[in-house]
Amino acid sequence: MKKILTLFFISIFLSNIIFALDNNERKSFNLVLAVDEEQYFSAKIEKSQYVTMDKIIQIFPGEKIYIEADVLNNELINLMRVDSVNNPEKTLTIEFKQVSDGKKHKYMMLFIENPYKKKLHYSANICLLKYGKWISTDVYDVEAGKSNYEIWPDLISSITLDSLKLID
Repeated sequence: MKKILTLFFISIFLSNIIFALDNNERKSFNLVLAVDEEQYFSAKIEKSQYVTMDKIIQIFPGEKIYIEADVLNNELINLMRVDSVNNPEKTLTIEFKQVSDGKKHKYMMLFIENPYKKKLHYSANICLLKYGKWISTDVYDVEAGKSNYEIWPDLISSITLDSLKLID
């Protein structure tokens, strides 16, 4: 009986790990961005992780994701993508999208909702299509319990967010 209970708990533990890993995996998709009235940018994005190394979030245009995080010494740790907001006190809502006028690109917009009782500070890198490389970009802290929008005029194929921490 002891062995059966032990195996039962091990199987539950492994199921939770597999679910967490699977929930963090983005399926491959085609990214399409408006450039101007005659051109589109299109790329196949291979299967990838929403969160890498438990602390770096990558998001593509058209995605809205929910990230649960624990707090240790004001740092957000154990970042994990979830399907919905079940723990509103510790779940970030992040959305990245392109805004266009018909077929013509206008700007890229990042939305972050901060559920914490302190300001959310983070670093961001953007992948600019114009240069085909990643660059660091300035961002504003997100006030406690509020949301924030960041806007760029450039075409951006992806953003990474890291060094998430809470500040006074």
